[in-house]
Parts: sequence; structure tokens; C-alpha cells
Amino acid sequence: MLPTLTYLQFHLVFSLPVVAALWYLAPRYDVVRRRRATAGIAILVAIAYVYTTPWISYMIRRGAWWYADGAVLVRALSIPLGEYLFFAIQTVVTAFALHLIGFDPTFREGDYDRGPRIAGVVAGVAMVAGGLWLVTLDPSYLYLGGLIAWVGPVFALQWAVGGGYLIRTPRMWLAATLIPAAYFWIADRIAIAMGTWQLSAELTTGVAVLGLPIEEMLFFASAGVMTVNGLVLFEWVLDWNDRRGRPTESAADAFDPTPEPPEPDPESPDPVND
Repeated sequence: MLPTLTYLQFHLVFSLPVVAALWYLAPRYDVVRRRRATAGIAILVAIAYVYTTPWISYMIRRGAWWYADGAVLVRALSIPLGEYLFFAIQTVVTAFALHLIGFDPTFREGDYDRGPRIAGVVAGVAMVAGGLWLVTLDPSYLYLGGLIAWVGPVFALQWAVGGGYLIRTPRMWLAATLIPAAYFWIADRIAIAMGTWQLSAELTTGVAVLGLPIEEMLFFASAGVMTVNGLVLFEWVLDWNDRRGRPTESAADAFDPTPEPPEPDPESPDPVND
């Protein structure tokens, strides 16, 4: 039997060393790219707190999961301090992993195609409806259905904005999602084995992979993909805005870095004939 860690001890062992290592390995960008990457991470952390807090608070109060005696020192809105730290830690770890993998935020023709954007919105709306429907079926679908419904609006919004970009870069955002998620799956499985937190048998499906409930696997993957897509779309929109700010360039010029030679000035003297 593994010793039970408090939530803060869990972060000291499993979270903060990874943050430090990824920060050390993070690519060194130029000033503009570094400023944009930093702003993107800060914005996504803020969004994580605003969007995740009500949902996590509701799930804890319903009893979807709970914490070992003595594992939680401070709570706010039923949420432990360690959980609040997790919002920022997972976002930062996923962001650093994304930048280590690398991505090109360049706007290209076709990124505003309607097809992928409409399909993403339809899928997001279907996730909300399907998740809420699952919750009404049986108490064992509370966590799973609630999770799907929680992800749906963000999925729809992100694909409505940049579906064309996301559809042409799947390898990048899938890798940046699944690699950090795999680490959190392992850490989460260890925490459950230690008893730091436990999931309700009545409010989950009972389906597990190597002892890790499927709901937890989907949570880390879902939170990861929302973070990754939010970060890449933030820089992609900025690149689009940069290009839009060049009114003298044609659409083709915007994608061709080779400058056109200047037009000759008919008023200037001809140095050959002078």
C-alpha cells in the first residue's frame, strides 16, 4: 500500500518538477514570439479558472469524487487549494509541451473554409446535448455526461473560429494533447492508488483502463486539447491580424515573403542615358 500524500505534497512530487523541467527546456523565441506565447498562456490560465471552477465545484458537491482525510488543508467553493493549483499547472505543462513540439501559427488561405468550422460547431452542440442526455439516463453517467457537456461549448467556439487551421494541423495538436495527458494519467493513477482522492462508484461508469477510470482519462485529454487549441488559435489569430494590417499587399503577396521590385519612376532621370 502506497503512503497517502496530501494534495500539496502530490504537487511537490509530481507536478512542480515537471513544470521546472519543461520551463528549462522551453524554446527561446524572439521578443515578439515570446511575448505572444506568454500572453497566450496567461490568458488560458485565467480562462481555466473562470470556466472550470463552477463545474469542478458542482462535481465535488455532488460527490463525484472526494479526498482522503488530511489530504486537503484549504478549500474554497468546495474545491481544495491543490485543485486550484492543478488548473494552472496542467495548463502550463501542456503549453510548454506544445511549444517544445513546435507549431506554426501562420494563417493560410483556406483556414476560414466554412466546412470544418460548421462541422465543429455542430459537433460541439451535439456534445452538449448528448452529455446532458447521458446525465438524465442514470446517476452513473454524471461525471461522464457532465464532462462531455462541459467540453462542448469550448469545442464549438474553437472550431467556429479556426476549424480550417485545426483540420490541417491534426498531428501537432493531437501530439501536444496526448503526451502531457499521458503523464497526468500516470500521476492520477498513482494518486488514486495512494488514496489522495477517490472517485464515486455510483456516479461513474466503472469502466477503467489499467485501473484508471475512463472519466479521468477523458478529463485530462479534454482539458489538454482545449488548452492546446486555445494557444495555437490565439497566435494564429494574431498572425491573421498582422496580415490584415498590410492593406497595400494582395492576398498572394501576404503569403510570399519575396518583395516585388519597385516600379520605375517616370519622373526620375535615367542614369544610363545621362
